[in-house]
Amino acid sequence: MPDWMPSWGTTALISIVTSLLTLIVAGRYVSPLLETRNRRFQAKMQAREKFQTDMLTILSATTRLLATPIPTDATDTVRTALRAERARWRAQIDEATKHLTDHFEQVAFSYSQSRQLTQAAVRYSGNARMVWISERTEDRKLDALKNTTQHCHALFFDSPVYLLQRARSGQALEQLLNELEAQGS
Repeated sequence: MPDWMPSWGTTALISIVTSLLTLIVAGRYVSPLLETRNRRFQAKMQAREKFQTDMLTILSATTRLLATPIPTDATDTVRTALRAERARWRAQIDEATKHLTDHFEQVAFSYSQSRQLTQAAVRYSGNARMVWISERTEDRKLDALKNTTQHCHALFFDSPVYLLQRARSGQALEQLLNELEAQGS
């Protein structure tokens, strides 16, 4: 180092050069990798969120449809209003099951670390749609959708604290899906 620079100046110069090189390398090479990873993580979380939203839509609409029959002693106005509400709830189920089926690959990607969860999510998505468009009676459709959705939601979204409950839900979901697939063939 030059004679005019104090001894602490050498240390400061080395520190500055090291910092600049670190900033350049991090900005040029590390930041793009982190940004890409962040986008993939966000896509995964959005897919899981939409999966949960679709399940909650199915669960709430099936519950409403099962709990709200059209009374025979109701007035024409009430019957017409209830028919319109029930049609709206059926449309919600239809839309949610379509979305599950059309975008199952996003859900599969978001659970790609676990083959069992991926398979369960894909099977649930396909079966939910097939049950909805099947020729079963409406009550059988609603019961099947409600039961499978409850177990699927518990499997995927219950707290990890409830590990035993999640395992039971996984087994029950597997059994229900097997039964639905057997009935469909």
